[in-house]
Amino acid sequence: MDQEKTFSEAERLSQKASSAHLTRRSFLQLGLASGTSVLLTQRQAFADIFTFFQPVQVGNPLATYPNRGWERVYRDLYRYDSSFVFLCAPNDTHNCLLRAQVKNGVAVRIAPTFGYGQATDIYGNQASHRWDPRCCQKGLALIRRFYGDRRCKYPLVRRGYLAWVNAGFPRDPKTGRPPEHYFQRGKDSWVKVDWEKAFDITAQAMQNIAETYSGPAGMERLRLQGYDEAMIEATGGAGVQTIKFRGGMPPLGATRIFAQYRLANMMALLDARVRGVDPSQARGARGWNNYSWHTDLPPGHPMVTGQQTVDWDLVAVENARLIIVWGMNWITTKMPDAHWLTEARIRGSKVVVIAANTVQPPRRLMPH
Repeated sequence: MDQEKTFSEAERLSQKASSAHLTRRSFLQLGLASGTSVLLTQRQAFADIFTFFQPVQVGNPLATYPNRGWERVYRDLYRYDSSFVFLCAPNDTHNCLLRAQVKNGVAVRIAPTFGYGQATDIYGNQASHRWDPRCCQKGLALIRRFYGDRRCKYPLVRRGYLAWVNAGFPRDPKTGRPPEHYFQRGKDSWVKVDWEKAFDITAQAMQNIAETYSGPAGMERLRLQGYDEAMIEATGGAGVQTIKFRGGMPPLGATRIFAQYRLANMMALLDARVRGVDPSQARGARGWNNYSWHTDLPPGHPMVTGQQTVDWDLVAVENARLIIVWGMNWITTKMPDAHWLTEARIRGSKVVVIAANTVQPPRRLMPH
């Protein structure tokens, strides 16, 4: 009698689940109502209760599947709406021309342009297609930089510096030093400005510096600030000589290393206006680089050759029987040009590497 009662309860719950949505609660009730004895004595009858668990038999799912829009999405996974070519200028100074593919207004992928082999000089000499595909993993990962949360997407000015500019560049009339509370680097907050404002601030600051340190009065201010006399005499009384331009970083764009140096030379126009000298007597600003600024690269090279190791191209190793790699991890830091070295080795060129010794000396054991 108890088994019949339990079976009737299970059948009632089964019919309820079949006619209505099977909830978690009703499923648990159904399981509790079905005892072990029912499974043993009423196997076939109880199995009929779970007919709603039977799978749906479909002969050809591709023929009957109602929604096949996912197939088009899958086929168009790499389709893009437009593309543009840009110059990739990381700190490795490769300047590779890459193509960014844009979909729904977002740059989704970066690829090589495959156009280096089409380049010609003014005489019609054509480059080798072996330059292609010119790119590396750093360039392919630039998408992360494009949309990174740490990217500056508009000009920013330190709040204290902006206050100094708005106050009219106040300085100590004797030493030329500005008040320290305007220059709290590392502690100050940043203020967003538009591009026109950023350009105005830059131009006004350069003019103020040139006027402050030009002529005998400007040279005397430098003395009071503790500068070496030889450095002061080297300015020749031109305040623009105290402005330092540093090249060799990514924001310099297509002209890269030489862009800032050209701008430094253009400061001669400002010097001619401030000092009122003839253009032939005007002086430009100072050009600094990674070598002389913080010796990031071998300073001896530009001291001897006058070039920032750009006086030869890495492709030249094709014609070398002996390659001396000095202070450079070519394969790691010159990835787009790494194949020139590996191909030269395949042709039999010998490679000599001069690098810092990173092998640790054997550790001497302490006596017991």
